[in-house]
Amino acid sequence: MILAELIRKKEPSATATPATSATSQRTKPATVARIAIVAVAKPPAVNAGMNAARPRPLFPVEEDTIRAWLTVLGEADPVIINEVLHVCRSDVSARDYYLERSRPPSVAPNIEDDRRTCNQCAQLSHKGRCLAAQRREIAASPNYEPIRDLPRRCEGYKPGPDDNDRRTGRVRWPFLVTHAD
Repeated sequence: MILAELIRKKEPSATATPATSATSQRTKPATVARIAIVAVAKPPAVNAGMNAARPRPLFPVEEDTIRAWLTVLGEADPVIINEVLHVCRSDVSARDYYLERSRPPSVAPNIEDDRRTCNQCAQLSHKGRCLAAQRREIAASPNYEPIRDLPRRCEGYKPGPDDNDRRTGRVRWPFLVTHAD
């Protein structure tokens, strides 16, 4: 459709504006009409923006999520918090950005952990000392008192009563055992 047809149909994508005098020199005769109708087409983006729907409101759960994320970051200034929320209410791409940043990091798939704690080991004495170290079955001081609830792989491990896997540490983790030849 040509511009003149848009004007005749009175489409909102085109307007007609009176032009000013085409020449500024009054001594010479005018070469074009002193007043002409000039058609100006508006770019499609402007027209689309005029008819575009306003962004949806920021949901309360989204606002709470963004506020919590800002708190985790250590942001306590109410002016800055309100500015961030204002931007999220008026700019969809900003809202998406902040909501994406406020999501917790994805967690790795649940892979079975084969490590055991010393609390699960039959080699732990009631005083908290490692009996395998006392007997010099592992490379540690005879008075070694391990951190009891730290998961680890130990060649001196012997399954406790609650461990369904009855293999010892030397069998379970053979790569830990060094052979002196």
